[in-house]
Amino acid sequence: MKRTLSLFLALCMVLGLAVTAGAETTSDVPSYTYNDYSTALANNWNPHTWETNADDAVLTNYLSSPFVQMQAEDTEEGVYQWVYEMATSITDVTATHQDDLTKYNVTLPEGKTAADVTEGYVFEIKLNENAKWQDGTPINADSYVYSMKQLLNPDMKNYRANLYYAGDSAVAGGNGYYYAGGDSYNENAGKYTMADLTVGDDGQYVTAEGYKMYLAVNYALSTQLGGNTLKDYVEAYGDAYFGMDTWEELVALCDDNGLVPLTDANYALFAPVTTGNEAWGETEDDLPMYFIYTVAMPEVDFDTVGLYKVDDYTIVYVMQTQIDYYYALTSFTSNWLVYEDLYEAGKDTTGTLVTTNYGTSLETTMSYGPYKLESFQEEKQMVFVQNENWYGWEQGEDGTLVSYTPYEVNGETVQRYRTTKVIINVMTDDAAKQAFLKGELDGWAPSADELPNYAASEQLYKALETYSMSFFFNTGLENLKTMDASKGNTNSVVLSNVNFRKAFSLGIDRSEWVTATAGYAPTFGLLNTLYYYDFYNDPNSMYRSSEPAMKAICDLYGVEYGEGTPYATLADAYKSINGYNLTEAQARMATACQELVADGLYTAGDPITIRVAYKKGALDSSDNKQLELMNKYINAAAEGSGFGTITLEGLGNINDRYGDVANGEYAIGYGAWGGAALYPFRNFQVYCDNEQYSINEAGCWDPSTEQLTLTVDGEEVTMSWRDWSSSMVGTGAYANASLETKLQITADMEEQYLQKYYRIPLASSTSCSLLSYKCSYITPDYNLAYGWGGMELMQYNYTDAEWAEYVASQNGVLSYE
Repeated sequence: MKRTLSLFLALCMVLGLAVTAGAETTSDVPSYTYNDYSTALANNWNPHTWETNADDAVLTNYLSSPFVQMQAEDTEEGVYQWVYEMATSITDVTATHQDDLTKYNVTLPEGKTAADVTEGYVFEIKLNENAKWQDGTPINADSYVYSMKQLLNPDMKNYRANLYYAGDSAVAGGNGYYYAGGDSYNENAGKYTMADLTVGDDGQYVTAEGYKMYLAVNYALSTQLGGNTLKDYVEAYGDAYFGMDTWEELVALCDDNGLVPLTDANYALFAPVTTGNEAWGETEDDLPMYFIYTVAMPEVDFDTVGLYKVDDYTIVYVMQTQIDYYYALTSFTSNWLVYEDLYEAGKDTTGTLVTTNYGTSLETTMSYGPYKLESFQEEKQMVFVQNENWYGWEQGEDGTLVSYTPYEVNGETVQRYRTTKVIINVMTDDAAKQAFLKGELDGWAPSADELPNYAASEQLYKALETYSMSFFFNTGLENLKTMDASKGNTNSVVLSNVNFRKAFSLGIDRSEWVTATAGYAPTFGLLNTLYYYDFYNDPNSMYRSSEPAMKAICDLYGVEYGEGTPYATLADAYKSINGYNLTEAQARMATACQELVADGLYTAGDPITIRVAYKKGALDSSDNKQLELMNKYINAAAEGSGFGTITLEGLGNINDRYGDVANGEYAIGYGAWGGAALYPFRNFQVYCDNEQYSINEAGCWDPSTEQLTLTVDGEEVTMSWRDWSSSMVGTGAYANASLETKLQITADMEEQYLQKYYRIPLASSTSCSLLSYKCSYITPDYNLAYGWGGMELMQYNYTDAEWAEYVASQNGVLSYE
């Protein structure tokens, strides 16, 4: 979840919106201006100290380039590729640099010596010799060494240094240098549990070694939160994922480092934040992942840090801990470069810490990305134009700067960075909407209430999330009888019948239903297309596209393929599925009615009312439309079956709908599980591991006792559902099995679980935004690796001049509905 949401946070960085002042050109050379807006303008794009999403967006999108990036290769199939930018190669040279492991005091695997280790620590980076700063100054190995020394400077305590002194890709010796002569702050990452700690005289917990323990509230955690802070997440997602009752009181206790001493009282404030909302998916066992402990550090020099120059265009980066090659590449998708002259000129040594004003104004900014800052009006406007000294530009026939991909997209080289100017203005969301609909802005994100109006727009881009919105049930007969007798339901005992629940699912037209949501995408299984089983090694390793996963859904919906069927291949059959089969739904409803009447549970023709725990907040117009459609679907499925009118009564303002359904307060709940996108083999723990999770369907079954038999590598194996859900994790029986075996187990579990109809998948949640008709992304299909291709691969349908003419022809009023 944390990795996926971290990617999602990056996706949601404000690209802003702006009016078109300055967009017109008086020459014959076509211009392409992207007019953007922000509710709060960036004010610090120094890579060592940036804080907000707006800050990072400016740095990442315009003023810098990474060593390497993931970009689209085949947008139809969702395949990505690694593309070198500021580097020309990154090679694991651990086997020939084992002396570096000792020299820089890396953390070796338990029981291993430096002589035993041949990979995962030392990486040689060949630098792009064409890279320059915007003023033409070459960027070489010395630039990187200087910049890292300043990033980790113990006299500066730079805010973003944690990305390089802590976490999976920390540079060896970085922690020691950053904290030289003071206390180091170390991510606990589960190293110490509460049972390992004792209370000191001041009430703060300490380790056996005497290390003081803290809670990371506004402190970036690399291991647990992908370099973000808990505060970043809470401010972005609020009560959708977190318990908020104690949050403000907790934040008020933060010290200058964003930490809160771990005491009993502070623990009681922290725990409900991450464990009080099941959507975040954590229990108290996870809390030590948020602990930070301090250790007194000696004075050391920068030569103890594992980053050094080999020659003018080669550097070596030594990792503190062993890392997979592709995780290392991922860490190199960012950069730490600063321009020495401006960085030094901006230093202020009068305070307790040394600071610099680098990257806070036009005068203190130096770009090495595709764009450069042309003007900056604080809290008002930023303007970016092409950086003529960026290595990717070449002179076009008409004298303009053009760039072509040094890689192929969909089998061909394409033009990149077509945008010639970017204007970001500050305005409110309401003002941005009006400007967008007048053609003055090129991007706008509708609110959840507004999204249904644009659901069918060809300019709406949906960033799929891992969360599958579903109906989940309490099918326990005695629970349902109690709800009918005293909790507002009538004849909800019908939900105890599996044919009724399956008919309900088959009667739902998901393609229509999502038009009433905030841009959600129909889904038919528990795991959507964001799940990869070997993401870094195989760009094609989408779980949903694997043969076992496709077959599971085909078997679930009874779709056949091969000779004598409408579908020649498994892939064709899978792509045909829409989850809707009214004919079968009506037949199963009739069967369900007969069974329930025969069992004495229902009288034919009687009305049915079932309360649905729908939302933590109040229901809005979109929710009511969704419920209206659901009532239409279930009654259409029940037509002629013998059932009376069915009413699904949606209820909001329910604090814990997940727990309330499991405990028998409601028969149906609406919610989602998600996360673990890069390791789908653990996903079924949230449905089956009732020791680790409070499972939503606890009123239906006990997965710790119910047995499941699967065929694994040709042999039948029987375990409890709970044991199967943990079998591919940690020390589980199949944790070290082949990917093929894990895929088959996961797909078999998915099919068998969905056949129970304790849970009906409906749609995947999304984050949605609109682009103007002026431009479009290279693909409408969001991908976890490359999004929609970003501004790099953005295409333009109009020049600035043509766009002005088009808007005028529409009398300045554009419709995207």
